Amino acid sequence: MLYNGYGELLWAQKQFNAIQQWEKGIETDPSYPRNYYNACRYYYFTTDRVWSLIYGEIYLNMEPFGSATPEIKDILLEGYKKLFTEASSTDPKKENTGFAGAFLKAMHAQLPQTLYGLNAETLTMIRTRFILDWFEQHQTQFPYKLFEYQQQLLRSGLFNAYNQWIFGSAQNLQQYNRWINAHPEEYEAFTRFQRSRVFKMPEGQFYK
Repeated sequence: MLYNGYGELLWAQKQFNAIQQWEKGIETDPSYPRNYYNACRYYYFTTDRVWSLIYGEIYLNMEPFGSATPEIKDILLEGYKKLFTEASSTDPKKENTGFAGAFLKAMHAQLPQTLYGLNAETLTMIRTRFILDWFEQHQTQFPYKLFEYQQQLLRSGLFNAYNQWIFGSAQNLQQYNRWINAHPEEYEAFTRFQRSRVFKMPEGQFYK
């Protein structure tokens, strides 16, 4: 909490090293959500295409019913659009190494799927294939609770509803409500699951 508060003070003074405080807060107490919120918003306005998506989705799962949830959903949707718009012109050899590089590699492998556009349905397909690739190639080196949670949803048949909740509601709320009306059992099952658990990031998974 102290790192977050200090970071917000620096940010109010237009000091860009505020991100160092928020990430120190994430490393020190990975279960405190506000640092993820601020770090997500910070990276969204930079050329980084990894950490805004990662931190934003973690925040959503920590604060799924918070007042800032719609804002972060919008950032995630637009962030994925930026990721894949720029992916076609990115040289893989120049990508980041480590966790960020593994993330970009696995996501860029899904680039052909974007030919159908980016919406809740195609992002569900893209992110499903990402999870399959991640657990085959990178999970041993970079175990990550967010991706383990996505895999759990996938195995439980709730991953489509989860992606609709994030991206469908951000892209077109009326269309998302029509999806709910057309898939009441799927929506209710995901809602029950979401309300029955508390999402926390464990220590030791800070790869920035």
